[in-house]
Amino acid sequence: MNQRSDSFIDVSTEERAIDALADPARWAAGAAELLRPLGFVLINAGDPGAPAGSHLLVALRDVPTLEHFDPETIAFYGQTREGKVEVVTLDRAVIGELGITGRDVLWGHLHVVDRLRVENRFLSFGCRLRIARLDPTLTALDFTSPGPIVRWGGHSQGTDWLAAAIGAFFGRLILAVDFRKGAESRLAATPPAVLYAAFLAHEDPRREQIARRLGLQRSGAGWIHAERERLRAEDRGAWSAGQELLADLDLERTASPR
Repeated sequence: MNQRSDSFIDVSTEERAIDALADPARWAAGAAELLRPLGFVLINAGDPGAPAGSHLLVALRDVPTLEHFDPETIAFYGQTREGKVEVVTLDRAVIGELGITGRDVLWGHLHVVDRLRVENRFLSFGCRLRIARLDPTLTALDFTSPGPIVRWGGHSQGTDWLAAAIGAFFGRLILAVDFRKGAESRLAATPPAVLYAAFLAHEDPRREQIARRLGLQRSGAGWIHAERERLRAEDRGAWSAGQELLADLDLERTASPR
């Protein structure tokens, strides 16, 4: 679902701007249109199979607009050249000094923070970050992922229903990092689509088992099952690798059969 409850741009213009995100030559122009005059916006966040994919767009401006939320920094997990996982914090100055135009973002949280240290939080299975300086006062960041990017609370948003399940799954991965040698580097090197496949393979049968035990309908089962079937059909390699990851981390007990 696109996180837009405003009328800053009309529907046809918005659709063209979203389509532009799929074009490496036009994505920055599309992001500029979608962010006007917002500080951040989610595009296809709950529909990662959409043609343009799932995106979190963030605007870093020289001067706050005071019209929405005005990000100053954004923090996420990244990997150093030495392979160490660390929190990366970007702002306009850092981006300009280092000449950053893109990088990989690891699974976990994304924190979008304003000048008052107020933040909005998101969860993802990993992203590719693209950065473009649109003009001397505005830098656009595009976090795109093959999985959903979900709201995890904050100053100007609620929490998506899927965030609890994703957070619980990430908790299991963190346990593996803490107690299994090599798990941190293994997970850091795992493509986002594979992590997403592992989540779906773990979560879909888990919800079915709980619902059957309690005699209830599976909460969110329709969406999760549909995504499981979509990914398994569209990216068989990611699906198989996701199940192998579950087995390697001893999380396969509730995973569905191949």
